Amino acid sequence: MSNESAMDEKGFRRILNRNVGLPLGLGLVGALFFALLIGYLLNVIRWVEHTDQVLNRASEVYKLTLDLETGMRGFLLSGEEDYLAPYEQARGKYRPLTEQIIDMVGDNPPQVQRLERLLALQEQWDLYAQEVIGSRRDGGNFMAEVGRGRGKNLTDGMRRELDTFINSERELRQQRNAEVSSTTLWGAGIYLVVSILFSALLALFGRRELMNLSQTYSQAMAKQSDYADEQRRRAWLGGGQTLLAERLLGQPQVQELADRSLEFLAEYLNCVVAALYLRDAHTGDLTRVAGYGFSEDASLKEHFYRGEGLIGQAARGRRLVCLDDLPADYIKVASSLGEGQPVSVALVPLQSEDRVNGVVELAFMRVLEPREREFLEAIASNVGMALEAARYRQRLQEVLGQTQQLNEELQTQQEELRAANEELEQQARVLKESQAHLETQQAELEQTNEKLSEQAQTLADQRDELDQRNTTLGRIQAQLEERAEELQRASRYKSEFLANMSHELRTPLNSSLILAKLLAENGNGNLNDEQVKFAESIYSAGNDLLNLINDILDIAKVEAGKLEIRPERTPLASLLEGLRDVFVPLAGQRSLSFEIEQQGELPQVLFTDRQRAEQILRNLLSNAFKFTDRGGVTLSVSRQDDQYLAFAVRDTGIGIAADQQQAIFEAFRQADGTTNRRYGGTGLGLSISRDLAGLLGGSITVSSVPGEGSTFTLLLPERLVEGAAPSQPIAA
Repeated sequence: MSNESAMDEKGFRRILNRNVGLPLGLGLVGALFFALLIGYLLNVIRWVEHTDQVLNRASEVYKLTLDLETGMRGFLLSGEEDYLAPYEQARGKYRPLTEQIIDMVGDNPPQVQRLERLLALQEQWDLYAQEVIGSRRDGGNFMAEVGRGRGKNLTDGMRRELDTFINSERELRQQRNAEVSSTTLWGAGIYLVVSILFSALLALFGRRELMNLSQTYSQAMAKQSDYADEQRRRAWLGGGQTLLAERLLGQPQVQELADRSLEFLAEYLNCVVAALYLRDAHTGDLTRVAGYGFSEDASLKEHFYRGEGLIGQAARGRRLVCLDDLPADYIKVASSLGEGQPVSVALVPLQSEDRVNGVVELAFMRVLEPREREFLEAIASNVGMALEAARYRQRLQEVLGQTQQLNEELQTQQEELRAANEELEQQARVLKESQAHLETQQAELEQTNEKLSEQAQTLADQRDELDQRNTTLGRIQAQLEERAEELQRASRYKSEFLANMSHELRTPLNSSLILAKLLAENGNGNLNDEQVKFAESIYSAGNDLLNLINDILDIAKVEAGKLEIRPERTPLASLLEGLRDVFVPLAGQRSLSFEIEQQGELPQVLFTDRQRAEQILRNLLSNAFKFTDRGGVTLSVSRQDDQYLAFAVRDTGIGIAADQQQAIFEAFRQADGTTNRRYGGTGLGLSISRDLAGLLGGSITVSSVPGEGSTFTLLLPERLVEGAAPSQPIAA
């Protein structure tokens, strides 16, 4: 019995060891295998996700490149600082984002080198952009720099490096996906073969142990399958976003962008009907701008007011809306073989930052899957930002069209001004002739009065005749006074007309000057030399006309008594430094010397109208440089009578004859006719300066020797008493 018990015990132990040890050993081996396989898959999937993140960052860098170029182009065309907003934002994000990508691909030296080359190109492009933008702000010839093509070459280089980088990452992702598939298939195959062999052996010793092992294996495979499905879902989402970004690249208009978006969504999600509604930025209304899959006889609403219907509610709520179990009278989907009814509808608000730019409506012949809903939520912001950029480009086109229209209106107003000026000149000639005739009559009457006085004692019999002539003289004198009043009224009407008309002309004239400047710079190179020369002539003539209009406006305001004086604290050093900055370059161009002398103890601050004081000094200095061919110009400042400052402008120019030194202060007068023909000008500068000096409580004097030079002295009070300036019009 003891021997049988020992054999039974040994047999039990042997069976127990076999039925427990073998399945346990096989389970441990299988668990270790799957742990290694899952670890490998997790590692590879992590790298695939890493590659997707790198591609997404690279796409963002690509978009920043477009924002940099678009923002700079918009500012160069319009000169508006608001157009630099996307440029400045993209400029601040570009390097940090690129350096972040470099950190992510630090294990791939070729990719790191590409990104470093990209940063070097971007720095060169940024320097170029700063030069061009600075030139545009300073009014320089920025189109010549653009025309050399340096910016385009740098941009093309940046895009090539980005394209090479993105293609390399995509190839790396495909390679990793292929390795995952191959490893998974081979691992699963080897494990299945080994499992079948062990299962066949274990089936001979214990079915229960084999079933337990099979169940464990099935659970592990189910988890692996779920994880693989999750990775495929993520890859599907990332791939869709990448394809959409590629589809929206470029600079399409709003209509083209909407059509591209709907076509992509229809292809990628297999929707049968789609529509895109664009939101009005001012009213919030939504208008359909694109459709996909509509029947010709479908009666669909094209406009929704703010908050109206599901479209309006989706825009207001800023969230995805999905509808299932649609009613029977919903839209029909028709083809040549028949028609059907959609099963579900999705309403997707398209957002850009905190604004909703539109809503996309998609209809499906099936219920929308969760991953498709997640995809729609993910791409809503991408399409929204693309729509915002397209609308921004469209507004830029409209501004250019308005500029051209203003140029046409300016030409019409120039013709009207020319006709009005001719009529005013004719009236001025008539008034001068009338005044001369009246002066002649007055002289004759004075002579007659003297003769009558001498003959009063000896010609008593002619006293009645003398009284009659005196009466006639009084009547003529009254007529003279009436004519003089009419002359003053005509002069005042002329001044008021010129003051008002000059304002109406300057606004369109400025737009014309901007357009002529852009044409003269010929940034696109589509004008020949003769056309560029014509544009330069237009720009030069326009500047001359603008200066003349400004002079006419100032003198008309002074004569009409409408020029406002605004005294303020004016640092003397700042005033002189501003004049130095303006005229030192001019002196260098003319090979003349220019010095500013401060004599004695001077006040640090003046209380006067700085703008008008600078205008007077600039007129005096401009005349000094204009009529000086050699030598130089000196501006000296000194104190006079403890209450006034004397600004003396001395030059070594042609000088002024003594009999002309008062005539030069009259409007439209210069020293003589040859001065105007040789040096140009309208003769308004000194007249305006004299009147402005009077309004500031000062005066202008001149001393000159022909051939040796002239000295113009401006006397200004250190403190202008507000309200002390004359309020009546100054005689022309």
